[in-house]
Amino acid sequence: MGIANTDLFQALKTQASLAQAFGTLPGSEAEPHALNAGEHIEAWHNGRLFHRGVVVKTIAGTGLFWLQDETGNRRLLDIESMDVVPAGSPAPVPVEEPEPATEATVTPISLFPIFQDGSQAIA
Repeated sequence: MGIANTDLFQALKTQASLAQAFGTLPGSEAEPHALNAGEHIEAWHNGRLFHRGVVVKTIAGTGLFWLQDETGNRRLLDIESMDVVPAGSPAPVPVEEPEPATEATVTPISLFPIFQDGSQAIA
């Protein structure tokens, strides 16, 4: 079993443990999933289309859902990691990252010793 499958398996086991402890699955009725099975969606990230297809199944209490793309492949996606919009909607605006500073800042080295014995050596 791969690392990704192991992590997913552990997450699902934790979810089942919570359901046993509290008697209900978190988010199942009070907080329904944002997507419904059968919806045609597009998943965007930083202004680029990564996935397009039909929602096959949603996992209550999490942002996870299964998507079947046009080629028939199924993918497990997280709604929080991507911008999910209905298919045919305009693309979400990518988040612009600030430009790096053009001037370098230099931290001057102190002439005074750091340690009481007069040394500046760490080791």
